[in-house]
Amino acid sequence: MTLRAYQPAFVGGELSPALWARVDTKNYSVGLKTALNLFIHAHGGASNRAGLEFVGEVKNSADRTRLIPFQFNEAQAYVIEFGEGSLRFWRNGGLILAAGGGVYELASPYASGDLDELVFAQEADVMYIVHPDHPVKKLSRYADNNWTLTEPTFAPAMTAPATITAAVQSSTSGQTGYKAHTYRYKVAAVSEATGEESLPSGEASCVNDLSVDGGINRVSWTAVTGASKYVVYKFSNGSFGYIGSTTDLYLDDENITADTSDGPQIGRNPFSGAGNYPRAVTFIQQRLALASTDSEPQAVYLSQTANYENFGYASPAKDSDAITFRMRARQVNIVRSMLAARYGLLLLTSSAEWVVTGGSASDAITPSAIVIANQGYRGAAAVQPIAVGETVLFAQRSGGVIRDFSYSYGDDAWVGKDLTIMSRHLFENRSIKAWAYAQAPSSIVWVVLDDGSLVSLTYMKEHEVWAWTRHESGADASFEDVTCIAENGEDVPYFVVNRTIDGVARRYVERLHSRAFDHVEDAFFVDCGLTYAGAPVSHLSGLSHLEGCEVVALADGNVVRGLRVEGGAVALPVAAGKIHVGLPYAAALQTLDLDLGMLNELGTVQGRFKSVSKVVLRVEKTRGIFVGPKDEGRDSDKMVEFKQRSTEAWNEAIGLYTGDIDMTPSADWNRSGGLHVKQFDPLPMSILAIMPEVTLGR
Repeated sequence: MTLRAYQPAFVGGELSPALWARVDTKNYSVGLKTALNLFIHAHGGASNRAGLEFVGEVKNSADRTRLIPFQFNEAQAYVIEFGEGSLRFWRNGGLILAAGGGVYELASPYASGDLDELVFAQEADVMYIVHPDHPVKKLSRYADNNWTLTEPTFAPAMTAPATITAAVQSSTSGQTGYKAHTYRYKVAAVSEATGEESLPSGEASCVNDLSVDGGINRVSWTAVTGASKYVVYKFSNGSFGYIGSTTDLYLDDENITADTSDGPQIGRNPFSGAGNYPRAVTFIQQRLALASTDSEPQAVYLSQTANYENFGYASPAKDSDAITFRMRARQVNIVRSMLAARYGLLLLTSSAEWVVTGGSASDAITPSAIVIANQGYRGAAAVQPIAVGETVLFAQRSGGVIRDFSYSYGDDAWVGKDLTIMSRHLFENRSIKAWAYAQAPSSIVWVVLDDGSLVSLTYMKEHEVWAWTRHESGADASFEDVTCIAENGEDVPYFVVNRTIDGVARRYVERLHSRAFDHVEDAFFVDCGLTYAGAPVSHLSGLSHLEGCEVVALADGNVVRGLRVEGGAVALPVAAGKIHVGLPYAAALQTLDLDLGMLNELGTVQGRFKSVSKVVLRVEKTRGIFVGPKDEGRDSDKMVEFKQRSTEAWNEAIGLYTGDIDMTPSADWNRSGGLHVKQFDPLPMSILAIMPEVTLGR
C-alpha cells in the first residue's frame, strides 16, 4: 500500500528522544528528530543558519573573555570585550582605535575569573556594573574612543555651601517677655542641572527671641557653583525642618515655623567596604536598584527618584527618598537578578520569585508604599533574565531548565511554563552559561551551555511557538559567550568561540552574518569566515586566523572545496570577484518516525516497515539539498542531491529556487520512514514542508 504523508511545519523543534513515541502530542506532528545548524521560523519553516563572520581575536586567547552589549541607539551600538584587567570596544565588526593609533582600551579591576558574575544595567551613555567582590563601577561613554570607568561615591553630586553664618538682624533683647533662645540653621543647595538637593551644610546659630515682635535672624552663606536655589532648615522640637527657599545668599527668619515633616537629607552609602558590594542591578521607576550584598543577601536598595547615585533619605521620609527593603522568607533568598516589568519590580532569587509594587500595578514604589508578593518557589540561576516583550525568560536554579514568566490577568499572578520540557536532551547535566535575545528578524534566543554547546530557541508567545535547535561549528570549536546588539536593522549575535587553529587554542569574536540576500553570490554560509569583494582574484590572502585549516569558499556563487590555508592565503582554481571563505559546516533536518494516525482496519503504521519511494519538498530560496533515509555523508550513495540547474548559462552560478521539488531517495526499508535532509555546501536552505510518498510493508 502506498500512502502520502504531509508535514507542513517544524515549530516543535528538535524533540527529546523521550518523546519519539508520543504521537498523541501536538508537537509530534510538527517536531523533528534532528535540527542541526537550523533555526525554526515562527511561521513554521526551517532554515539553515547563516555563517559566523570572523571579527577578530580577543586580546589574550589564554584568558576567559566576556562580551557585554552597549546599545545607545540603533546607529551607535558597541560590543565591549571584558578580558583579564582590560576592556576593548567593537563596533560594526571592528575594534575601535585610539586617537594616536593602536587599539583603544581601558584598564579594569576584573580578572578573568570574575567575568561570569558581572551584572550590568545601562541607561543612555552610562552603564553600572556590579560584582559581589568589587565596588560598583560606572562606565561612561563620551566618544567612540573616549570612555571612563569610575567608582560612584553614592552621595549627592551637588555640594552644600562651604560657609554659613547666622546673625541677629533685629534683636528683641530687653523687650517685655524676652527669653534668650539659641536658633540653629542649616542650608542645602539645589542643582540647576538636575534638581538634586545637596546634603545640608554645617550648622550656624545665634541667640535671639523671635517670639517677640520685631525679632529677625539673618542666615547667610557662600554661593555654590551650579546652584539654582538654596533651602534653609531650622531646628525645632528635636529635628531640623524646612523654613524656606531662595535664590539669594541669605534668608531672614522672622519667627518662621519649621516644617519638621520636610527635613534635610541624611547621607548614606550602603555599598562601602568588602561584604557590601551588590551582585544585582537594574533601573525601576527612575531609580537605580542595587541588591544582594554578601552581608545583606536579601536586601534591595533603590536610589532617590532621578538621582541614581544618591541613596540618602530624610526623616521623616519623602516619596522621592531612597528605599531599602528586605524579603522575609522561609530560607535566605539571594537576589540573583532584578528586572523592571510592567507590573512592578521582578526579583529572581535563589529559591523564589517575587514582585514588588507600590500596592497595585499602577502605583509607584515609595518608602511608605512597598508590597512584596511571592510568585513561586522555582528559584533562579545566576545568569540574567531576558525580556521578550512583556514576558521574562529565566534559567531555573538547577536542572538546565528555562522558564517563561509573565503576568496573567486571569490568575492575577505571574505564571509560566518550562520551555525545555520538549527538548530536555539538549540540557541534561548542563547549565546555562550565557544567552542573548535577537528579536529581529526571527525572534530567537541564543543560548550557550556550560559544555561549550550552542542551542537556539525560536520564541513567539503570542503564536505559541517555542522550538529548539542545536548548532555546531566543527569538532574543535566550543562556544563560550554570546551577546546581541542592533546593526543595520537586525539584532546581531556576537559569540566568543574557542577554536583549535593549527594546534593552538584561539578565542575568536565572531558574529552571525545576516541572512537577508536576493542573489546566491551574497549568501554567507561559512564559519569563522571573511568576504572579499573587488576585482577578480584567484589568490586570496588575509586568512591567517585559519592557518592550516581546510576551508570552503563560495566564489561568485560557485562552491569551491578542497582548499587549505597556507601562509594566510588560499588559491582558487578560477578567479572570482565576490568570495566568502571559511570553515564548512553541515545543516541537517531529520523527521520523526512517520505517523499517519489510525488507518481504520490497518491500525497504526508505527513499528511497520516502510520505504519512502518519493518525496516532495516545498522550499524557499534554496539550492543544494541532499535527501536520504539515513544520516550519511555528502559522498554516500545513500544521499541523493537535487540537481537544480535549469535556465542558467554554463558559466553562470545556479540560482536560488522557490517552489516544490521532487526527489527519489535511495531505496531502503526500515521501521522509521523518516527522512534526512542535509545541506553540506555553503548555500541557503529553507524547507517549508515535507511530503513523502510511503510504501507500507508488514
